[in-house]
Amino acid sequence: MTHNTRGIVFRCIRYGDTSLICAVYTELFGLQSYLIKGVRSSSARHQKAALLFPMSMLDMEVYHHPQKNLQYIREFRPDYVYQKLHEDVIRNSVAVFAAEVSLQLVTDQDPDQHFFDFLHYFLSTLDEAPAGSLGNYPLFFMINAARIAGFKLSGRYTATTPYVDLVEGKFSDKPAAIPPFIDGEEAQLMDALNKENNLEHIHEIKIGASMRSNLLQYYIGFLQWHVPHFAPLKSVAVLKAIL
Repeated sequence: MTHNTRGIVFRCIRYGDTSLICAVYTELFGLQSYLIKGVRSSSARHQKAALLFPMSMLDMEVYHHPQKNLQYIREFRPDYVYQKLHEDVIRNSVAVFAAEVSLQLVTDQDPDQHFFDFLHYFLSTLDEAPAGSLGNYPLFFMINAARIAGFKLSGRYTATTPYVDLVEGKFSDKPAAIPPFIDGEEAQLMDALNKENNLEHIHEIKIGASMRSNLLQYYIGFLQWHVPHFAPLKSVAVLKAIL
């Protein structure tokens, strides 16, 4: 039986001479692995392989068997056509980072409409936003995607809770027992980022490149403490270089 569903591609790997296996987060079935046969063939009708890249958004007709780990795509077409992302190294790098983070946060096949809608919102806004407003996008994505997945820093920065404890996952009244020890401006910025859920305002949080790099590492450290098997992110080095 076939189903129509939207999907967002996280990763594709080659399979055989002409096929691909793609990890796709679908609206109906959550995270699924799809075998797409013959898509890398040299024949003209298979040029659609160009649609399969990290965070491409698709409208798909799929075969779905709940008992199988590998599903099949019958047909796919663009759900959203990027206007800037392909030609812009910053937008493209942020999309790759978002895909890498998503793969580690979404580990089961249960659909989550909230997470799917957030991905769609983030990616379309990333594509359309002014070029100079993208610096905080990786932090925004990591914080909000993790929150939807069930991982968040609790509390707020106040005069009585001026520290961040990554192991406890909260703002605290005393320095963390295990480093890093986060306070002062870094703790205030973490609070500002932690409470912002609108991309239209994220650029208003002013952060220098060095501080942004530190904050990104802190949030990665937080996820490594709390998300099982959260591995190092390969895309972070690229983000540090361009942002």
